[in-house]
Amino acid sequence: MGIKDEFSEDEWFLLSSAPAMIGAAMSAAAPSGVIGTVKEMTASMRASVQGLSDYPESELIAALLEKAENWDEAKDKMQDYREKAKERLSNAEIKSREELQAHVLKDCAAAAKLVDEKCSVEEARTYKEWSVKIANKVANAAKEGGILGFGGERVSAEESALIAKIESALGAPSGHLVA
Repeated sequence: MGIKDEFSEDEWFLLSSAPAMIGAAMSAAAPSGVIGTVKEMTASMRASVQGLSDYPESELIAALLEKAENWDEAKDKMQDYREKAKERLSNAEIKSREELQAHVLKDCAAAAKLVDEKCSVEEARTYKEWSVKIANKVANAAKEGGILGFGGERVSAEESALIAKIESALGAPSGHLVA
């Protein structure tokens, strides 16, 4: 019996989608233009996958990032994920960046509660730390407020504030990973 068996299908989807949603909320926190947005979304994906090397002992992260056996399975998993994510976001009726952030913070709190209840203390800490690292990597991926790549700031006040809210929602130690 693996760690995935400890969770219902909906709980597992929440745990697996929360890191990507954190990345999306961080990317939307402060405008950084098209190129900046691409950099931030790329940073989100890379930081998620980097969890495998950052936390090689984590059964939870390994299971969440488990690779498909073949192309057809990968395609089916991705299609299923897209449909669930689209339905979930549609049901939430998100129309603004503030509503997206509120939704993500609610998901962070729910995910934290799940890992606290169903995982070891170490696994729960690792999941929370990994999630905050993703937020930080996205915040540091592109400058906000500059013109044509000049000026601006690496981590905006809006991004710093959202990171603090994510840390709080997850119950992660405040400020230990903020850029």
